Amino acid sequence: MAALFVLGAVASAAAAPHGESFAGTHAVAAPLPGAEDLAHGEALTLRDGWTVYRDALVAETRFAGGCGLSLPGLDPRAVSLPDIWGPALTADVSTGHGVATYCLDVALPGTSQFLALSMGTTRSVYDIHAVSRGRHGELKLILLHRNGDPAMAENIVPVNPTAPVIALPHDLRDFRLVVHLANHVHKQGGIVDVPEIGFLQMMDSRQRRASAFPTALTLVLLLAAGAAIAVGRAAGNSRGHFIFAALCAASALRVFLVSNLVWDYLPAFPEARKYDLEYFSLFLIAPAYYAFICYLFRDGKVIWLDKLIYGVSAAFCLFALFGAPFFAPGTITLLREPFQALWALIILAVGGMILRTLLTEEEARKDALIVLFAAAVYFVYEILTSMKIVGASMELSNLVIVFVTALHIRAFVLKFRRVEGERDTLHNNLVETNEALEARAAELSHALGLAEQASRAKSEFLATMSHELRTPLNAIIGFSETMKLEMFGPLGTPRYVDYATDINQSGTHLLDLVSDILDISRVESGTDSLCEEDVRIETVAQQVLDTLRLKAAGAGVVCRLDAPEYLPPVRADERKLRQIVTNLVGNAIKFNKPGGTVTVSLDAAPEGYRIAVADTGIGIAEKDIPKALARFGQIENQLNRKYEGLGLGLAIVQALTAQHDGRFAIDSEPGHGTTVTVTLPPERCLAADPAEDLAVAAG
Repeated sequence: MAALFVLGAVASAAAAPHGESFAGTHAVAAPLPGAEDLAHGEALTLRDGWTVYRDALVAETRFAGGCGLSLPGLDPRAVSLPDIWGPALTADVSTGHGVATYCLDVALPGTSQFLALSMGTTRSVYDIHAVSRGRHGELKLILLHRNGDPAMAENIVPVNPTAPVIALPHDLRDFRLVVHLANHVHKQGGIVDVPEIGFLQMMDSRQRRASAFPTALTLVLLLAAGAAIAVGRAAGNSRGHFIFAALCAASALRVFLVSNLVWDYLPAFPEARKYDLEYFSLFLIAPAYYAFICYLFRDGKVIWLDKLIYGVSAAFCLFALFGAPFFAPGTITLLREPFQALWALIILAVGGMILRTLLTEEEARKDALIVLFAAAVYFVYEILTSMKIVGASMELSNLVIVFVTALHIRAFVLKFRRVEGERDTLHNNLVETNEALEARAAELSHALGLAEQASRAKSEFLATMSHELRTPLNAIIGFSETMKLEMFGPLGTPRYVDYATDINQSGTHLLDLVSDILDISRVESGTDSLCEEDVRIETVAQQVLDTLRLKAAGAGVVCRLDAPEYLPPVRADERKLRQIVTNLVGNAIKFNKPGGTVTVSLDAAPEGYRIAVADTGIGIAEKDIPKALARFGQIENQLNRKYEGLGLGLAIVQALTAQHDGRFAIDSEPGHGTTVTVTLPPERCLAADPAEDLAVAAG
């Protein structure tokens, strides 16, 4: 007590030269507005009546005589809290830097309860003093709390700027509350919250709730994120669940940092780095929320606006994590207003998606209404708190976050159920379609089996019938040939010779038809195999032309062979190659014009051995070529046919060419003739032997 008395005397002596006097200081100050509510258990709000000294740290001893000082260089101003310095939109973080001293005369009603002071958040380094008089008039200076020395703020790393609940001495009722404040971190300094005085027990309880509620909310959001990931992986629909988990995790980080929980677990965590991470969480929430809304209402379609939003947000996030630490402390706070422009763009985009969904998508309309209601709740809350209609508090803010999050979870669940329902419906449809297809496939397989069985039966029947027909035909042809030549004597009348000639020609023609049917039947049944040997195609072609020369002469057609010297032999079935050339030359003669020509061209090239048969006959229209190549294909009408045959010649050539792994091509123009080309693969060509070629040429 003596020491306090001496301290008061020294302070009085120091103040005397400036005209200050302790006379009348025992007078009781007028109670603060609302002080009577304190007796009813309500907190006393210290909003009005403050005096601030900008750019000055005034010693607390100066306020012994009152908050209003008339000292040189000091400019006292009356303010109401909150009081924030510096512009919100600025490119220089130092515009809000500086110091200030706040003073408030406090007169509290008498009560037996212990009282406490809650200062809330300040920026950034502070100390809080209570200046009062003792029982004998001595000056009493009580340091209530501090997080650093404001005079040394430029040289220290500031930590938690939020003062705890400060218990006031039981006998402290009339005093001056002096706050020294220094900000060299945030772009805006000052006292952010409105201080309150209330019963210690009530204030402690409220602080515990203010700390427990964000902790619980953080845990709930993290659990929701984990549950979303687990459900997404289990359901096989992870994309939407991962987006929702990212939104919940970013929101949890935001709650953890904004509510200052970080200092409950890391008391020495730097304030500047806390701002970096706080803004990082904000930069994460924006694209996560936008992606979540896109997932709800746009089914994953990516447009240029998405790329813009995600790209700008990524740039902000990277700067907050890796760039901001290399700049002046608090530089990250300069990005708040620019990022709000991105938020405005996101709000417009989200509003457009919701409006489109409400107007055009009836199934998702309920989801859109829930998201719209959630946005409206949060928007109304922000408007009411900014207009001071509703007091801003951490508890109410967290309750709004919980409510909005619950609404979004509800919308997400509805979306998930709708997607699951659509997937189940699609799955059922696919199952039904698959069953129908399997039944249809079984029917088709059965029908195919029947068709193959019928085809085999047909081929076997044709082969059997052809074989059975050949025996009597050979007898008919042989006996008619004997009778035609009158080998055993004259037949009598010359008419019998003519009849025998007709019988011989008709039998020969019928044998050719039967042979064609037998050949195509063997190929179709798969029982025909190649008997490969070294073959000289030019020799085979010449023999075919010699055989058909009489037929060509009878039709007035000239046949010739165009083959270069020293053609290589090929590895092939000679009988089938002979049939290929015979069928092609026979068709070329049959469908030619009197005076026309048939040219057989042979050539060995890198792409293979080419056999081309060209005629100057009637030709085939392009639209009729598929019909001409079909088995039993006849271009002429059945009632006015001019040319004989079953239409198997080209079909047999195609089948025999395919057996040799060759290529078949036809080029025709009506009135100008037809060229049919068969190309054997290069691997069937053998190395030419000059000595053998000379022998062949000599023979």
